[in-house]
Amino acid sequence: MELGDPTATTRGPRSRLDAALDTFDAALTDLIGAVETGGLDHLSAEEKVAVWQRFETLRNRLPIVDHSLIADAEAQHLSEEYCSSSINQFLIRVLQLSPAEAATRIRAAAALGPRTTMLGEKLEPLLPQLAALQQQGVVSTEKVQIVERAMHKLSRHDLDPEAVETAEQLLTDHAVILAPPELRRFAHAVVNAADPDGPEPIDDALQQDRRYLELKQRRDGMWHLAGRLTNTVGTQVNAILDPLTKPRATAIEDQDGTIIDIPDQRPSVQRLHDALDEACARLLKAADQPSVGGVPASVIVTIGIEDLLAKTGLADTADGTQLTSNQLLRIADEADIWPTIIDRNGVPLALGRTRRLASPGQTMALIARDAGCSFPGCTHPPAWCDRHHILDWILGGLTDLDNLTLLRLSHECVRRGSGCDRARGPACRFRLGAPAGA
Repeated sequence: MELGDPTATTRGPRSRLDAALDTFDAALTDLIGAVETGGLDHLSAEEKVAVWQRFETLRNRLPIVDHSLIADAEAQHLSEEYCSSSINQFLIRVLQLSPAEAATRIRAAAALGPRTTMLGEKLEPLLPQLAALQQQGVVSTEKVQIVERAMHKLSRHDLDPEAVETAEQLLTDHAVILAPPELRRFAHAVVNAADPDGPEPIDDALQQDRRYLELKQRRDGMWHLAGRLTNTVGTQVNAILDPLTKPRATAIEDQDGTIIDIPDQRPSVQRLHDALDEACARLLKAADQPSVGGVPASVIVTIGIEDLLAKTGLADTADGTQLTSNQLLRIADEADIWPTIIDRNGVPLALGRTRRLASPGQTMALIARDAGCSFPGCTHPPAWCDRHHILDWILGGLTDLDNLTLLRLSHECVRRGSGCDRARGPACRFRLGAPAGA
């Protein structure tokens, strides 16, 4: 049998699994044929959504088969028969998965898959409540990964078992009703509540020992860049490059005078390279820095005032990186940053009617508060957004934090300005009556 050949079979009687896969294959073929031959044409919008949701439920249940296959492969040492050093390498070779995808499936199988004792007795999964939701097909693989990673952070033996059980209950209850971005933020809050002391502190000295950067020119003239950056350096580099990595469409005019938008075809790794190119060019020219929400690129850091004064705890940056208080004070002393320090009552940044544009300090607070575009359903990061008044400044709106929000200019209500009826209605909390920069 050739390694990785899905058509290869061994001689012998057909098993129950063979018959089940044949039935599944035939049913999937029928479904594809029905969709491609006009099966959706006569359905109403509600019926189409119902079909879509039912199909998504079936898709969500497919990893259950993976869990059992991985558990069996580990128990039977199947990877050794294929000269693989681990189950991870086995999946990479046989299924042609990326290392990240293989690791994700193995983690999910360990948390939600079947378990047995050394005597062969069956045990429930490590996360039985999440496993039950996956059996029902009501949580996607992305949500499963979010909950699993959150619970993995609470797997230390020194934590209160009752707090860990409550955390699992909260996460599984909300996994069904929250979208992945909201679930990720909720999981972060649950982990912090269940483990207020947090993980082991960041070893600043160890990071200093492990830091390195290599830049070598190859024979073809290109340069090879590799290294490991400390939290401090990595956070600053990311703050500079991230605003420059967004896709950029190109507008051209054809012979008829029609403007055609050509999407950015560069993959993310090439956009990151080009961002570094642009950042270096700006530095050499001593020109302005990349824009983040209307102000120069900055490291957005949030830390409790008590933790900062006591030089304890961790500070969170806008990209999710955590810094020690010593690291925070170091970059604050060496870089042009706007720290957003939030106490229990929040930061009172109010400028009233004295000026129309939000100050840099207010912009930093907006980024820390909104974490991106606040338009309903939009998930764009702060680097893609601009500052806007909820109640227009020209109509009496104050340039106060409570009347400001981050929005991306591409949204229809922003582009249409005062011509948008929805923006005038009380149902829309983003009553933008003027174009960008109101």
